[in-house]
Amino acid sequence: MSAKILTFRPRPRHRPMPAAIIFREQIEVAAQAALDAADKLIAILNEMDGDPDAEDGGDAEPSLGAPEGHASQAIWLRGGDRDLETTPEARP
Repeated sequence: MSAKILTFRPRPRHRPMPAAIIFREQIEVAAQAALDAADKLIAILNEMDGDPDAEDGGDAEPSLGAPEGHASQAIWLRGGDRDLETTPEARP
């Protein structure tokens, strides 16, 4: 009877990862999943709404962030020389 000797290589020693690194990876995976879900929902809403340029008035909307009655924030930011402060009148 011939003896067969099987040798095994020792397992490489793994250093345990710090909890902070594991936690960060879990957060990154969850954040990516949330972004993917948001992208899908936005795509669904875009399909439901149709072409935004086909609305009444098309591109007649003010630029994003423009205060009402102004074409853009830059014009609104410059302001004017009118003093619009009012003081309350004294009540008898």
